[in-house]
Amino acid sequence: MKKIKPQEYDLVLLKNGKKVGLIDQLDETHFWADYGIETEEEKLFWEAPPVSVDDIEKVLYRPE
Repeated sequence: MKKIKPQEYDLVLLKNGKKVGLIDQLDETHFWADYGIETEEEKLFWEAPPVSVDDIEKVLYRPE
């Protein structure tokens, strides 16, 4: 099985079905993610833990 190698600024599909943008690489296997949520009650950017490479199903888009 091919190992996923996500990079900063990729749009990825998580194993839980959410699509998120990776905005900052913290270490070899973790990223801060932009969930695109702007509602007051869902501040996921600030409250969600970093995304692990193990949480990612596949890379949907990579800017060139």
